[in-house]
Amino acid sequence: MSCIKEVLLPVERDEAWAAVTDPGALEAWLAEEVELDLREGGEATFVLETGEERRAIVEEVEPGERWTFWWWTGDAPGSRVTVELAPAAGGTTVRVTESPVGPWASAAPAARGAGAARRALAPA
Repeated sequence: MSCIKEVLLPVERDEAWAAVTDPGALEAWLAEEVELDLREGGEATFVLETGEERRAIVEEVEPGERWTFWWWTGDAPGSRVTVELAPAAGGTTVRVTESPVGPWASAAPAARGAGAARRALAPA
């Protein structure tokens, strides 16, 4: 089960791309501290407001369109995150899809209920 969030940013695609890829911009809305090597195979670290540290590996980058990464914390199951941009009336739509991976992904809805799985996947 995936968690999908979508928002319309009232800016052109280039500015929206910077908002979802520039470490300083990511620190304004996603995490307290961000280190990001935005290239396929690049590594990243996100330190959330709670102090939780999430490590990541960049899987795919299509500049101005989308990027995908895998992130995890400690020994907890990880998830795959895709950030996609699309032109829209009045700006750019940003769509973030986070999907669990591994055996936990198929067991989560049955074992804990779909609502619990969605809450567990919601970006911090």
